[in-house]
Amino acid sequence: MARGEAEPLTHSDMASAVASDPDPDMSGGSAGQATAKPSVPSDLDRLAQDERIQALRDALTRAVAQRGESKIHTLSDALFNLIERGFWRPGDKLPGEKELSLVLELSLGTVQAALRELVNAQLLERRRGAGTFVADAKELGSSIWHFRFRTLDGKNLLPWGSKVLSIDEVDEQGPWSEFLGFAPTYIRVRRINDLGEFKVYSEMHLDGSRFRPLLDVPLDLLAQKNIRVFLHERYNAPTFRGIHRVRSTVVDADIAPLIEVQPGSHGLLIKALGFTFRDAPISYQTIIVPDTPYELEILG
Repeated sequence: MARGEAEPLTHSDMASAVASDPDPDMSGGSAGQATAKPSVPSDLDRLAQDERIQALRDALTRAVAQRGESKIHTLSDALFNLIERGFWRPGDKLPGEKELSLVLELSLGTVQAALRELVNAQLLERRRGAGTFVADAKELGSSIWHFRFRTLDGKNLLPWGSKVLSIDEVDEQGPWSEFLGFAPTYIRVRRINDLGEFKVYSEMHLDGSRFRPLLDVPLDLLAQKNIRVFLHERYNAPTFRGIHRVRSTVVDADIAPLIEVQPGSHGLLIKALGFTFRDAPISYQTIIVPDTPYELEILG
């Protein structure tokens, strides 16, 4: 047993944690006979049947078989992965520590240490007298990533419309694979923002296996959405932190006609790098802005 872990709870502990059914009713039968009442599932039985708990137990079994890590880290990683996949959403309450230890057959100390890791990572929060909850995601998709242009006098914003050109799956490697990590395929979302006076091209790369369902999203639906907010709402993939890198560029021949400029024209290249849970890379976006007198404003 790892140092610092409490002894596993025994069956007697389980019996005391969950109220047992009352004794059989003896009043209705003859002497020496008992009329048994139908068994009623306990709270612990119902918890064990919860699909989230079953998924957690399956994940623990696989992780122990594959990696043989400590139970504390195995449990915290399994919980993290299920939160990331949307089994528990922001604001959801987790079962109590003792209940988790019983249904998962882990020591109370192991469960407490694993939850503490996720609290320290700000994925869970403890509310005094109420329990442990999935923390609200303070995602940045609707603010820091939103860039806009101001009119020449700087007093107003230029109106704009968005068109999604394509959502496809690609296997070529590039700067996105260096940031996101190697994957057999990536999902690429290409779109045009039309600001009336000029157009802006953007291209986002995402992990192919995780975001393959994006291929089924209608283009006109995604055109109406802030894509990072959409990823959060649809796939529980919030963007918590972002980095922007800006430099001058020459517009490539394949992009120039899309934003109605001559190939080789000068412009700006904006790289927008997104990070999610545990500061893991989640999105790699490039934005091409043609040479324009309008001022670019990036919030955040």
